[in-house]
Amino acid sequence: MTDFPDICAAAEALAGPAALATLVRVKGSSYRQPGARMLFGPEGLRAGVLSAGCLENDILARVQIVLDSRVPYLAGYDLGSELDLVWGTGMGCAGKAEVLLERLGPGLPGWMARLRAMQAQRRTGALATVFASRGSGHPEPGTHILFDPQGPADPEWAGKQPAGTVTQRTKDCSAGPFTEALAAAQARVLATGRPEVFTLPAPDGERDVLLEPVLPVFALWIYGAGEHARPIARIAKELGWFLGIVDHRPALATPERFPRADRIVVGHPPDALRGLPLDGRSAALVVSHVYEKDRQALEALLPAPLGYLGLQGNRQRSQRLLRELGAAGPIPPDQLARLHAPAGLDLGAESPEGIALSMLAEIQAALAGRPGGSLRDRDGAIHL
Repeated sequence: MTDFPDICAAAEALAGPAALATLVRVKGSSYRQPGARMLFGPEGLRAGVLSAGCLENDILARVQIVLDSRVPYLAGYDLGSELDLVWGTGMGCAGKAEVLLERLGPGLPGWMARLRAMQAQRRTGALATVFASRGSGHPEPGTHILFDPQGPADPEWAGKQPAGTVTQRTKDCSAGPFTEALAAAQARVLATGRPEVFTLPAPDGERDVLLEPVLPVFALWIYGAGEHARPIARIAKELGWFLGIVDHRPALATPERFPRADRIVVGHPPDALRGLPLDGRSAALVVSHVYEKDRQALEALLPAPLGYLGLQGNRQRSQRLLRELGAAGPIPPDQLARLHAPAGLDLGAESPEGIALSMLAEIQAALAGRPGGSLRDRDGAIHL
């Protein structure tokens, strides 16, 4: 859901309705996975990425139909032959994709507004999108069911669906086989952390539902706002990550130098690092290159529940810092396991941009639970 904030911003800027396209099912290889979204305005405005460019023009031709009819539309695409050169392996293997088109606005529907709030508050949940129906009852295609375990339950749905559930478009999803099967599917998606398509029983037939985990976006906190931190920050935002900047030097940690930062904290460690929203989908890079400040920042960040902690600098400097930190007592193995010192993959990088790429690539791999090796050497599918 990395495109979701941009899609919300674009939808709110529109004066009239727009069409939201969601890749709901793929059979075979694909450039994007189910859950990829793209917004199409009546005048061709686009936000998000749905494919490598092979579907957008065809979808745009269908936008006005959806806007006029106000009825969701499921478009099917054969990914074999020519399209497979872009979407699949380029070797002629068959595949298919389905894209759900639905009318939005003006303004954000309730499920999008709630989902945006969940992401902003780094809450975990699941989003169900009904995209096909074998039967004429409820829930209808285009129904969105948002499961937010940490959020308040919708009073209208109390006792009918799992606590914290918000449903958009239909108000007739009473308890029954569909609700029970949906709850089980949500639990599975939350456990695996990956989107999945389910065929669920309904009173009058079956419903095809895309279930997506709602996970906090990757977050990067950079301690050190020197010149070398700027390409790191720039590329991190291009990746769609949350970006936080922390530094003890107010002349460096400024919105002018880091215009896309989501948060800037000025202060000395450890105080400036206390209370930051750090979790398993968060990374921190210590790059101030002020020895004592780096030591203090590492001491504060090592116990934090981070998915990744990196220290920029040569190996001799890194080892000296760790020796000093360990002088008061051994550093626990779990803390050492998430520390990368020196930070970065071995890419042969020398320029500031190349070094930033090296560190960000390592962070991406660590937060995604991947080894960071060459795809050429990977056995099995690229996407788990």
